[in-house]
Amino acid sequence: MAQVMVNFRMEESVKKSMEQACREMGLSMTTAFTIFATKVGREKRIPFEITARPHASEPCPQNGAVDAGESCGEEGLVLAGKQEQLEILCTEIRRPLTSIHTAIPASITGLSMERIRLLCGDELKDKAAGVSGAVRALFSDRNAKALREKDWSVLDEYLDGLSAAAGELGEIERALVPILKSWSGGDAGCFEDYERRLAKVSQRLDGLQTIMRRFWQSSACGYGSAQAVQARIRRAAASVQTAYVRTALEHLETLVLRHYDALESRTREHLESYYLQTLELTLRELGQAERRSGDTGPNAALCLRTVNVLSQVISSGSQAGRELSERGLEAEVTALERLAAMRGDIAERAGAEP
Repeated sequence: MAQVMVNFRMEESVKKSMEQACREMGLSMTTAFTIFATKVGREKRIPFEITARPHASEPCPQNGAVDAGESCGEEGLVLAGKQEQLEILCTEIRRPLTSIHTAIPASITGLSMERIRLLCGDELKDKAAGVSGAVRALFSDRNAKALREKDWSVLDEYLDGLSAAAGELGEIERALVPILKSWSGGDAGCFEDYERRLAKVSQRLDGLQTIMRRFWQSSACGYGSAQAVQARIRRAAASVQTAYVRTALEHLETLVLRHYDALESRTREHLESYYLQTLELTLRELGQAERRSGDTGPNAALCLRTVNVLSQVISSGSQAGRELSERGLEAEVTALERLAAMRGDIAERAGAEP
């Protein structure tokens, strides 16, 4: 799925208040706004009441069995957002499988096409149904209390893996279905690559079972630690194959484990709110470019730039904290706007004819 960067201005006090609330819920601001945008897009409404007069909140159930889908308290809201994202991704996985399977004409034969039929009609379809069942069970009433005692960063890893599978299936569908619908005969060897890609998606879905088991075996942990940041970097880099980018990321992980917990709180805040999220975005775009087998140079270069910024800030320690403390909201917005402009420039040059 294509990713875009969105920049907008708000009062500094509002921003700080939301960042603090998001940290306490184990969310980034990006995730919080994504949850909001997803619900608005699906429901065509603001997903909460807007009123000129304050009103008393509804009391939470006293038996402790709070439905994960209810917005009762901060934890309930976070879990509802994760449930929403997972359900959307389950739908985005099932849809392309049905689209591909129904588009296959009977006239196409060969081992690759038979394997594609099997993958889309049975194997992947069954695994997608298994994922949907796991998500329903995860957010059932009987698991509401247990969910609050788990490490939600592992659930984020599951969500990222499911998102990558859905994105890959969507790309396969957009490329393969037009070929199937216009097929008039010829060498069926052109379908071998699609067979391999679908098989990799099948393997990715198998891996999700391991992540789900890790989630149920986990226990709640704090956010903002060196280990949590390292886990975010590894999740973001999971699909990246470019060797020199992976080497740079390994060096960054070493710096994180060595220096991160000693950084000033404001420095960690800026790293997690801005630069780490930018790294995650650029790594995702590099992974997509690699899957398209196009020119990955510009995307890899941008990843290295972002890694370099993170490395410099972490290595500088308290000096970085002082410098960041002296920068006002306007300076931060300007820096992000420049980064967005740089990313747009690189994307344009990547798509230009040589």
